[in-house]
Amino acid sequence: MQRKNSYVKVSVIMNVYNGEKFINKSVQSVIDQSFKNWELVIWDNNSNDETSLICKSFTDKRIKYLKSDLFESLYSARNKAISNSCGELITFLDVDDFWLSHKLKSQVELMTNKQLDFCYSNYFVVSEKENKKKSRKAFFNKLPSGKIYEDLLKSYNVGILTLCFRREVLAKYNISFDSRFSMIGDMVFVLELSKFGKGHADQSCLACYRSHDNNLSKSKKSLQVREMRIWFNDLRRNGEFNKYKLSSLISLTNYQRAISLGHRLKFRQLIKISLSIKNFYLVARLIAYFFYKSFFNKFIYKK
Repeated sequence: MQRKNSYVKVSVIMNVYNGEKFINKSVQSVIDQSFKNWELVIWDNNSNDETSLICKSFTDKRIKYLKSDLFESLYSARNKAISNSCGELITFLDVDDFWLSHKLKSQVELMTNKQLDFCYSNYFVVSEKENKKKSRKAFFNKLPSGKIYEDLLKSYNVGILTLCFRREVLAKYNISFDSRFSMIGDMVFVLELSKFGKGHADQSCLACYRSHDNNLSKSKKSLQVREMRIWFNDLRRNGEFNKYKLSSLISLTNYQRAISLGHRLKFRQLIKISLSIKNFYLVARLIAYFFYKSFFNKFIYKK
């Protein structure tokens, strides 16, 4: 006899470092879930702000606050947080994001289908001040379901804040977060999960991703490029590198490399990198960026 949904326990993994600005909203969005059988594991990566005091102000016994004695990579911290959790289903919520109140209920109901290894959904992108006029859906195309590995290579569209998977798949498929990375670990983890497992996409938005100037993806593009190259080399060593299947990710990496060069990008480099990008939209953006920077440096900055 299949157990009722309420008996399924969900572990919510929240990694935080100096998250005093947003963590209250994120934690409260978990407390406000209509599905109640969850545990929230907050792994504090040795914060030196008020994060600890804010977390300890919550009296809900389902919240487990753990503080590391040292700062380590995000994905090493993710693995440690998971090892301190016990739910049959595992989800993630970064400290600057938050969920809609029915997020867990919707996904627990989906995961009663034992054929599924994971599920995910669309989400809203909101401004730092949560101005509704500036909010938008993250993805407008239909998100793929089933065996979606090759779909994700063409267009990666899984937000970690919407991912929900069975704990048992970690051992079943021998996957974990790669502690070498600081930027691309979520993507690599989901790609490994989708390579072996079967997933389902909820086309509705179940969460909100907060866009602000401190988002890691905006501030450290050069680091992301270095990590992508490491991952590409891993695929080569394992005989899994296929430049045709990976062309979208290769193009995006080349584009980000050019952007990370900033004012140091020369015209010859622009031409060379443009030829390596198999995406007209990215090429157009890169050329526009180059001439904008050239104009700015020549006429504005020098003045």
